[in-house]
Amino acid sequence: MPAESLGQNPSLNLSDAAIDELSWPEIARTGWRIARMRVVIIPVILSLIALVVSLDPAPWRIWLLATVGPIGLAVAIRDFFWLKHRDLEPRHLPYLLSLVVLMQTTLIALTGGSESPFFIVLIPMVVLPAMVIGHLRSFAYFMIFPASVIWIFTVAGVHGWLGDLKPAFWGSGVEFRTNAVYAYTQATVITFAMALGAVIAVFLRLAIRRGARTVIEARQALLNATREQSRDLMTLTGEIAHELKNPLASIQGLSGLLARKLPEGSKEAEQMAVLIGEVKRMGTTLDEFLNFSRPVSGLAVRSVHPATLLADVTLIHEGLAHQHEVSLRVDPGDAVALRCDPRKVKQVLVNLLQNALDATPPGGTVTARTAHGPGVARFIIEDTGPGLAPEVRDRIFRPGATTKPDGSGLGLVIARAIAEQHGGAVSLTDRPGGGCRAELTLPLSPPADADEPRTQGEAA
Repeated sequence: MPAESLGQNPSLNLSDAAIDELSWPEIARTGWRIARMRVVIIPVILSLIALVVSLDPAPWRIWLLATVGPIGLAVAIRDFFWLKHRDLEPRHLPYLLSLVVLMQTTLIALTGGSESPFFIVLIPMVVLPAMVIGHLRSFAYFMIFPASVIWIFTVAGVHGWLGDLKPAFWGSGVEFRTNAVYAYTQATVITFAMALGAVIAVFLRLAIRRGARTVIEARQALLNATREQSRDLMTLTGEIAHELKNPLASIQGLSGLLARKLPEGSKEAEQMAVLIGEVKRMGTTLDEFLNFSRPVSGLAVRSVHPATLLADVTLIHEGLAHQHEVSLRVDPGDAVALRCDPRKVKQVLVNLLQNALDATPPGGTVTARTAHGPGVARFIIEDTGPGLAPEVRDRIFRPGATTKPDGSGLGLVIARAIAEQHGGAVSLTDRPGGGCRAELTLPLSPPADADEPRTQGEAA
């Protein structure tokens, strides 16, 4: 569950799985770096193995190095590039840890088995995965392997089943064959240390999870309170805007009557024309605000071809394009069935196309076309205007963001709300070669909850 979805789901289920899913990206970033470091760590281990073999070149050591060495190097190099362009996921952990256990087991075997000084390295090899996995039951399956390595080498060393694995340059040391108590005590202590370290790591992870839950719950409570205040404010301002519509309509009507009585071409007539124009602009702004503040109604879904929607919208804008002295080109694209609310999708396309026409200077070109990808339909509108203005580039979908002298800055907010209701998105980017590229992407079928009403304010 992405972190940004916390503000969109007032009934967030803060289960352990949900907390882990939220915290995993941060853990994965660190784990990803460690996993890619295997291309350095594994050659270091192999270098130690090669050093041991060179100092005590027993045939079995040479064969073991010749078998494990190329496998380890090949896998480490492959993983370095394999992880380069993908995120680390929990399902990758067993695979990533298995090679490290194999390398460590080989190093222990070559340096004396149960008498190897590298036995102790198994402890951090267990503690770190325990912190990442975060669950005792899940981790118990992983711990079976390093614990088995310890006890297999210990029992085999005491009974002499594997022969003398200790390199000659180690000296006599502790003869585990004649000191079984010491051997079993060492295995018990290391196993206990691994288990204790793993339990502490898991409980630390649980403490972090509890802290994260507290922070998320506090943030969610604040978001819910802010959402309620925003909804109340939207309702109040919507009612105020609705109440302003009636007196504004009266002013517009009376202004029209007075304008007829004024001498044509007089200064008073010009002033009245300005007044009527401003009243109309106020009415348009109020209409857009009411559209912004009222809930988005459910979708009236039916099957339609994207090319048909685009043709209907461009047809009604041919006159405007001619008025702006702009060439309007249409590419219907391939036929594909799209399930959507045609009226609402047309509303989005009208907004994007009008913006493109308004931004394109005389002699320029606006191109409207459709395309489709896996499971989605795309409407693309490109213009040859000045492109996205720097002052609104980072807030283009926020209420009030506009470069038009008479714009309200709500059109794109409403367009995005309609697109998201369909499960899609609206984007504005720079067009290669100059101008702006607006793209509406919709799934071929809307999500199941698309009929649930919500406000554009919440979508913004």
